[in-house]
Amino acid sequence: MMRSASADCGMRIGQLARESGVSAKTLRYYEEIDLLRPAGRTASGYRLYDDEALRRLRFVRRAQTLGLSLADIRAILGISDEGRVPCEHVLGVVDRELKRIDAQLRRLQEMRGDLRDIRSRLAGALESGPARPGQACPCFQNGE
Repeated sequence: MMRSASADCGMRIGQLARESGVSAKTLRYYEEIDLLRPAGRTASGYRLYDDEALRRLRFVRRAQTLGLSLADIRAILGISDEGRVPCEHVLGVVDRELKRIDAQLRRLQEMRGDLRDIRSRLAGALESGPARPGQACPCFQNGE
């Protein structure tokens, strides 16, 4: 529930942006998607944020650096806002992200091996002399 607030009981959006390192435009977007809620508004309608908003923003930024989506972050904050402990939900999100990262690492390892093979073939081809005009570069040919 939004309460009316005087200008001295919270930070306006510009101050919150400076303190959090998040642009005012992003803060408005976060409010639009329910990641952030102003604690109140001034008589002239300016949003006012409290220390809880700064804490939430720090959580959002940390979660993003770990690869969590805004939807995941919103779900975690929603559980917390309901007065429940989100740890079990967070565990599921973390497990899912670990699986995704493991799969990505496997793909990267495969790509690394493929690139090393291409490099080796290309280096060998270059050692035997420069390619003649009209000849295909052996870069991406299978090593068969």
